[in-house]
Amino acid sequence: MKTLKIEVPNGYEIDKEQSTFEKIVFKEIKKELPESWDELGEIEGYYVNDFSKISAFFQTHTKNGINRNTFATEEQAEASIALAQLSQLREVYRQGWTPDWNDTNPKYVIEFNKNGIHKNIWYSLNNFLSFQSKEIAEKFLENFKDLIEKAKPLMS
Repeated sequence: MKTLKIEVPNGYEIDKEQSTFEKIVFKEIKKELPESWDELGEIEGYYVNDFSKISAFFQTHTKNGINRNTFATEEQAEASIALAQLSQLREVYRQGWTPDWNDTNPKYVIEFNKNGIHKNIWYSLNNFLSFQSKEIAEKFLENFKDLIEKAKPLMS
């Protein structure tokens, strides 16, 4: 008895309906895009624990809404810690101010542009790091530029 081993190319499977003993036909595996978190299925990634430490997940699942705190990359998980810190600091710097993106008053924002961090003025484009004055935006950028850089993977 002679055995012939066939290697299936990545992203393909044997088309059992079209294949015969003499001819093996491959078909591309077409993954359906998930329509919910539960449908996503098996994932790998990184999560932040209660002590702000990053841990890896290998072959975990998304059924029943679990593991929603899992980031695709370690860099994104690190960025989430910085983003959480910026969120708390921003509220202190805003001193109770909340931007109204429907009005015509200027908002002073910190944003990424051409791989750099810049200050800008926006009137109606929402921005996470928006402030009530130019001086406060400048002070925030001066004090927390390192955190803003760390948050970049989730802000751009």
